[in-house]
Amino acid sequence: MAGMTSCRLCGGQAAYLIEHARMMLCRDCFIKYYEKKVYNTIMKHGMLRGAGRIAVAVSGGKDSMALLAAMNRLVSEKFSGIKLIAIHINLGIEGYSERCQEIVENVCEDLGVEHVIHDLSSREGYKIPDLRSTPLGGRICGACGTVKRYLMNKLAYEIGADRLATGHNLDDVVELLFEFYLRGSVEDLVRVRPVSWSDNPKMVTKIKPLIELTERENMYYAMAQGIPLLDASCPLAEGSRMLRRKRLIRLIEREIPGFKHMLYKSHVKRILPRLEKTVPEPSLMECEKCGMPSLSNMCSYCKLVSRLAARSA
Repeated sequence: MAGMTSCRLCGGQAAYLIEHARMMLCRDCFIKYYEKKVYNTIMKHGMLRGAGRIAVAVSGGKDSMALLAAMNRLVSEKFSGIKLIAIHINLGIEGYSERCQEIVENVCEDLGVEHVIHDLSSREGYKIPDLRSTPLGGRICGACGTVKRYLMNKLAYEIGADRLATGHNLDDVVELLFEFYLRGSVEDLVRVRPVSWSDNPKMVTKIKPLIELTERENMYYAMAQGIPLLDASCPLAEGSRMLRRKRLIRLIEREIPGFKHMLYKSHVKRILPRLEKTVPEPSLMECEKCGMPSLSNMCSYCKLVSRLAARSA
């Protein structure tokens, strides 16, 4: 936030600092700047080409709620005929998930967006904290990610969506690139892209409209639109490697301004096209247990749930 500095675009009182661009904007100019960036990202990658129904994955956090608000505005103004449906998974994390669901329901009601709530405890018979009893308990964020990826795709498929929009931002993507480059995970690197097109009827095409926007810009947009912000982060993520990598990346960004944007653009423009030519797309089969797309006889989600069931037996 800023003091009495003037907005670069209109000369009014500035409210938000865009650090990588070294400019300050007032509330109205920032909203226009933000929505234009989302629109340009959508158009650049053809994210909504042929789309009719978009499932927007919302957690209740600033990124996904900013995504929902921006997509709702853009769809009504520029993509008439497309329907938005928000999908939310209540992860059953005591004292946290209740607040997330409350924010989702209130914002969806304010925006007039249809929403689907999937309660993990009542629908699947377990909560994310239960996974701590499995061998994956030491990597609870990874296990939670497996659950969310699977169920978000399944929910999007069940409501007939042809796109699944997620709130992944520039910071998220750079953190992933950082990890995969360090590990030399070529197969994972090739999957880090703005759009993951799918011709499998049970695998919904995934889009990342916020991929060129930072966490801070998403927070600013949520604030500018009066969207309530979570007053706490996920208690299970405390001390995770992901958060430690993000802190390190922030330090690098301070020493090399624009580092995050440079790494992302280098990956998308120069490295990804070459990887796509040399790394073959994996062949998908149907999971023998749930029938959803899988890389092996049993998908990662069913393997995880089987481990949980074995522990409970």
